[in-house]
Amino acid sequence: MHNQKVGKIGEQYAERFLNAQGYQVITTNFRSAYGEIDIISMHKNTLIFVEVKTRTNDDFGTPQESISYLKLQKIFKTALHFLNTANKTKLANWRIDAIAVKLNKSLALHDIEHFKNIFDGS
Repeated sequence: MHNQKVGKIGEQYAERFLNAQGYQVITTNFRSAYGEIDIISMHKNTLIFVEVKTRTNDDFGTPQESISYLKLQKIFKTALHFLNTANKTKLANWRIDAIAVKLNKSLALHDIEHFKNIFDGS
């Protein structure tokens, strides 16, 4: 349960971060048979699928290091599903980003880092 709580808090910080950067969050926790995308947002005519990884320490590596190739494939398939079902197939510009969130022991934000275009769909 602790990991789910940490993950949810990290997603909330990531959403606030994106809003502050001028991104428009369309939906969160989009699920399909292929997987889940934490945040789907729009920024400068580009649809962005965001994977959020949150850690309270680096004992098992940094948050961004935990995005495996298999996870990236699931995000890609889920993004394609979203594009097809949301009638966005004609949208030329989209990408997959990652946001790494580090929390301190009291679960307050310590650091946040945005990795753009970890997979380019255009």
